Amino acid sequence: MSRKRPRWAAEAAGLLLSLLVVVPLYFIVVNSFKDKASAAAMSLALPRKWFLLSNYAEMIDAGGVLTGLRNSAIVTFATVALLIVLCSMTAFTLQRKNTRMSGLLYLLILLGLMIPLQIIPAYFITYYLHVKTYLAAVVMLAVTNFSFGTFLYTGFYKSIPREIDESAIVDGVGPYRLFFGIIFPLLRPVTVTLVIISFMGVWNDFGITIYFLNSPRNYTVTLTIFNFLGTYSSDWNLIFANVVLVSAPVVIVYLLLQRYIIDGMTAGSVKG
Repeated sequence: MSRKRPRWAAEAAGLLLSLLVVVPLYFIVVNSFKDKASAAAMSLALPRKWFLLSNYAEMIDAGGVLTGLRNSAIVTFATVALLIVLCSMTAFTLQRKNTRMSGLLYLLILLGLMIPLQIIPAYFITYYLHVKTYLAAVVMLAVTNFSFGTFLYTGFYKSIPREIDESAIVDGVGPYRLFFGIIFPLLRPVTVTLVIISFMGVWNDFGITIYFLNSPRNYTVTLTIFNFLGTYSSDWNLIFANVVLVSAPVVIVYLLLQRYIIDGMTAGSVKG
């Protein structure tokens, strides 16, 4: 009995804490199906009349959401691809070198996990370098996730024996073929983890893209909410519908691939 009580207490606490996620999610989804007046009341009550598709159809038609989805796809996929290449190659070099300089560089990279991006100076630097719109957004988003990605890959490389590198070099394999042909295929677990985490972060980003993609034709889908806070400032039913649509891809990706997150982050914890 004494062992069961802590277990039940932990489960009860978990259920209570889950309300912090469930209630806001319920609130947003329910109000996205209400009419304009009912959604403005901000209540948890079920709709008296369900506007199942009209709110979403109007939101997509009037809010430039399709353009936003296209822009989000461009920025997200470009950023994730850039992160995979840069983080995997940087981590491989730093972990295999194992010198004082490589250790110092690794520590400097890890500082990026603690020091936030200074967006205003970064904006002016990209402006004077004539790096604008999509390219600037991709570069800045990659910079903000670079330290974490390098940290993940570095831990994973410790589980890959150096003998693999040495055998390939003895056989006359060049550095690029060694990395992309032999080492990179072994990185699948940690690469999938980085893809999932960076995809969710970049897709939901607001603070960086608002500076570099600040015109309606360049808005990512997250920024399309501004289209309703202007002309449709009181149409909360459309705003809630927009939030649901923006969140749906991230939720789907997370639910389908969540098991890979733990696998990738723990795969390099034991040196093989």
